[in-house]
Amino acid sequence: MTLLLVRHGESEGNVEGLIQGQLDKPLTDLGRAQALAVADRLKDEGGVDRIVASPLSRALATAEAIGCALDLPVATDARLMEYDFGEVSGLTIMELLERHPGWRFWNDDEAAPLFPGEEGMRAFDGRVTEAITELMDLDGQTIAVTHGGVVMSALNAALRMHGVAEPGHHRARFPMKNCAITELDRDGEGRLMLRRHNDACHLP
Repeated sequence: MTLLLVRHGESEGNVEGLIQGQLDKPLTDLGRAQALAVADRLKDEGGVDRIVASPLSRALATAEAIGCALDLPVATDARLMEYDFGEVSGLTIMELLERHPGWRFWNDDEAAPLFPGEEGMRAFDGRVTEAITELMDLDGQTIAVTHGGVVMSALNAALRMHGVAEPGHHRARFPMKNCAITELDRDGEGRLMLRRHNDACHLP
C-alpha cells in the first residue's frame, strides 16, 4: 500500500506559461525525455504492481513511457486530472491578473469558485482524496501519474489527517519539478505519511 505520485513531464503549456488546468497540452521534447528518465528510475527501483494516470495527454504520455519500461498496462482515472479553472484556462498569469487584479490561486479550502466553469477547491479536494484513498487501499505499490495541483491536494489532506491544519485553512504549497516523485504510505493509524517529495535525482 505504497503510492508513488509522479508529476507529468514538461508540457507545451508549461513552456508557454499558461494556466493549463484541464486544457490538454502535449509534452515537449524535454518532457518526453523527462518521462523516459523517470521511467528508468522507477524500473531500477522495482516492485511496482500497477500504473494509473490522469487521462490528460501530458500525464498519459508520461505514464505510457513508464508502463513501457516496467512492462505494465496503464489505466486512467479522471479523478486524477488537474484542477479545472473554467473559462480562464489557457490564459497566462499576467493576462489573468489584468482581468482579475488581486487574484491568487490555492485559496482557502472553502473559498467559492471565482470564474465561470471553475471547479472549486472543495469539489477538487473531494475527488482527489477519493481517488488517493482508493489507490492506497490496494495491495502493493501503485504509480499514479498526475499533476502538480493533485499532488498538493493529496499532501494537504495528509496535513489535515495529522491535525496540522483544519478545513478552511490557508493551503500549503508543495513545489515540485516535472517528473518528480512523491511517495505516500500509511502509518499504524491509517493516516497518510509522506516519505519523499520532489525527488528528481533522475533528471539532468
